[in-house]
Amino acid sequence: MNTLVPTRLRRSLSGFTMIEMIGVLAIIAILAVIVVPKVFSTIAGSRVTSAVASVNAMRTAVTEFGGRFGTLPLTNNNSRIDDLLMTANMLENRFVVKIGTQPGSTLVAGATWANTTGTWVAAGGSNQNGQSRLICATSTTAAPSTVAGTNFRLNGTSDLPAGSRVVAAVIVGITIAEARDLSLRIDGDSLSTPPATPAVADNAGKVVYNAPNGAGVTTAYIYLAHQ
Repeated sequence: MNTLVPTRLRRSLSGFTMIEMIGVLAIIAILAVIVVPKVFSTIAGSRVTSAVASVNAMRTAVTEFGGRFGTLPLTNNNSRIDDLLMTANMLENRFVVKIGTQPGSTLVAGATWANTTGTWVAAGGSNQNGQSRLICATSTTAAPSTVAGTNFRLNGTSDLPAGSRVVAAVIVGITIAEARDLSLRIDGDSLSTPPATPAVADNAGKVVYNAPNGAGVTTAYIYLAHQ
């Protein structure tokens, strides 16, 4: 009886050759280079999409509050408009987004809002400047990127009326790519800065921010309303 194993069968029983293994690994490496960045880009894009949806929800709540009470009170370093909206039962949760500096496991307590005399007043609390939040401040006429949400040039050139109360969402510690993506989604190309190296400040539209710091991050201020 012929006990010789056919050549083709012997090759299949011996497994992959070294050259075949190298070829498979090379293909996997190429696919990883192509696919992985797209996956991370998709995740980053979905986080910005979620942030835009949160901003729109905040704008609706601010409009409802203004319609019911006539005006929004000014905030200080300790107080937040989103805490006020929760106290007034117009918001279930604080303004929190998945981009930028994330809150710790224990939220930093802000000022407590009360309306016992017909006017909303905030008292106590701890500094909120490191937190993404909603603020209300008196308008200025300085460059929007430098004045922490107190001015916006909604049409790209004109300042808000002097003395207005300006409500803005603040998103702390975002990358310049996230800031520009926010601007593109909310303001469109015409009011967003073009890609640049080094990145520059954005002073036009509803989304404004300064050039990134040495760590490559910035704080974005997003217009919600003014009166």
